[in-house]
Amino acid sequence: MNRLSTAVCRVLATSIALAACATTPKQGPLRFAPLQLPPGVADSVRTEMIAPSARLITLVNTAAPWRAYVLEVDMTCGSVRALKGSSTAVGRTRTSALLAGLPLSSRAFAAINADFFEFAPPGVPTNLHIEDGLLLAGPGTRPVVAFDGLQQLVFDSVHAEGTLVQGTRSISLGAWNRPVRRSNGVVDARWGVPIDTLVRRRTWRLEPVANRAGAARTIDGRYVVRPAGAADTLVRGDTVLLHLTPREAAVTVGDTVTLRVRIISSRNKMVPRDAVGGRPMLIVDSVVVNDVETEGNAGFRGLNPRSALGLHPGTKRLWLAVIDGRKPGVTMGTTLRQTADLLRALGATQALNLDGGGSSALVLRDLTTGTVRVVNTPSDPTERAVGNALAVQASCSRL
Repeated sequence: MNRLSTAVCRVLATSIALAACATTPKQGPLRFAPLQLPPGVADSVRTEMIAPSARLITLVNTAAPWRAYVLEVDMTCGSVRALKGSSTAVGRTRTSALLAGLPLSSRAFAAINADFFEFAPPGVPTNLHIEDGLLLAGPGTRPVVAFDGLQQLVFDSVHAEGTLVQGTRSISLGAWNRPVRRSNGVVDARWGVPIDTLVRRRTWRLEPVANRAGAARTIDGRYVVRPAGAADTLVRGDTVLLHLTPREAAVTVGDTVTLRVRIISSRNKMVPRDAVGGRPMLIVDSVVVNDVETEGNAGFRGLNPRSALGLHPGTKRLWLAVIDGRKPGVTMGTTLRQTADLLRALGATQALNLDGGGSSALVLRDLTTGTVRVVNTPSDPTERAVGNALAVQASCSRL
């Protein structure tokens, strides 16, 4: 196991309880301590109070050069939610539109672009996406940030685990809405259109034995095996596509099978209400991951616009960070190591890199007027449509 793998394993067991405020707090507005950074981190630092429990920090390093925008949130009165913009894994939407699409009653006041995504099928996150308890994209092999209904925010790895029972025979399933060439799995209607070509190999259509109308949150149940056609469509809460490896492909059309599949967190054993992924881990237990600069190719490791998420379990602080880049003489961006160093200087003890480049966007919304603004300047000519985002919501009246 390499150092990065070891580091990820350590962070998987780390969680922070984020107690929601059940009633309006009696104490006055929260206070943020004056920001104290190590020498040389930035030449210019400006803070702007967005709310009593959230402040925007703008940092400039003229020598590098880079310009960063970081939203610091006291999560004792906050929660996070995953945003996709559609009811399926397929599809792309701008981060600003994702935030603007939430009703003001949700009290969502900020969002950052989240996971890397596929261009074909367009917009499918490369890792898990769960939104309000609904799985759209299944887990990959990377860490995720997951939030449960008990106000617990964790770094963890997750995997799909299921079974298909055919008479006395049981087939293990290891993928759900994540077509994998060497794994058995299922794809349901939340995947969207088009269906990945990998699914079309050794595939059967499963039709429910009984009417499953309204069974939107699970695909468990009894099904009849049917042949899969090229023009098949999937019905939400109903038809499922089954794909098997050649060794397990002895499924007979007309058989009745029982399907059960779950998403399980590796260490914390939580059931995520919302989850998004990223890569790689930047900080584990207050230490910058030693081999963080070995991630990806040279282009990925070099100076780029960046998005990242930082946490501190003790102070219950969350940082949403975006560093602009690809603007010579103004801001070139940061390496993975520099991104980690910045978040650590701000106080994060755990941090995860998100999709960067032209995808990087930090968005704020005024909860009185509903006005949405992109805080940073994306490197693309216009804000890029992305695979998903992570939003922050107020859960107390003081935020």
